[in-house]
Amino acid sequence: MKSNSFWKLSAWKLKDVILASLIAVLFAFICFAVVHFVAFTLTPLLAPVGFGDLAMEFVFGIFFMSAVFAPYIIRKPGVATIVGTMTGVVQILMGSAFAATLLISAFVQGLGSEAAFAVFRYKKFNILTVILASLGATITSFILAWYRGSWSEVIPTIVILRFVIRALSACLFSGIISKLLADRLAKAGVLKSYPIGQIRSGNEPISD
Repeated sequence: MKSNSFWKLSAWKLKDVILASLIAVLFAFICFAVVHFVAFTLTPLLAPVGFGDLAMEFVFGIFFMSAVFAPYIIRKPGVATIVGTMTGVVQILMGSAFAATLLISAFVQGLGSEAAFAVFRYKKFNILTVILASLGATITSFILAWYRGSWSEVIPTIVILRFVIRALSACLFSGIISKLLADRLAKAGVLKSYPIGQIRSGNEPISD
């Protein structure tokens, strides 16, 4: 039976804080680049065929990656929410075009991802968990976008299309790619001091 401290942020070690910070900064740079590429390049290209407004949805899953990638590696409560929010903060400091709304968005996305790991009490880490975490971030981010954008006044077909594209993007980038990347790093021995590294080295049963 695990100690109750597992459920507290006090259980975080210095190495967890450092890794969480590095992941937040790394994905902040990735998100920053993606946002500006889509906003200033992809959107104008797709606008003539009527998909300009949906361009961001195709890559939206990238914005959830840190909130899935980090907890899949560190495996402690609060990681998804904290790292997801930190990723947004770093983007704000970088001068993101969406700085005015980014902090709340990042927090909400992280919270959505956190819910999936919490459902399994932070004991199950496999493809199902990361997919659910990705969909959790999709749902919470979509609810926030619905409120901000007054999507109740938008044609239902467009709203549904937005959700489907965002969900698929999340499953691909935040779910599948995040897991594959973390697993590769663990297999290479880079994450030996973290739970995922110990599991891959055979010290604990693999939950895949």
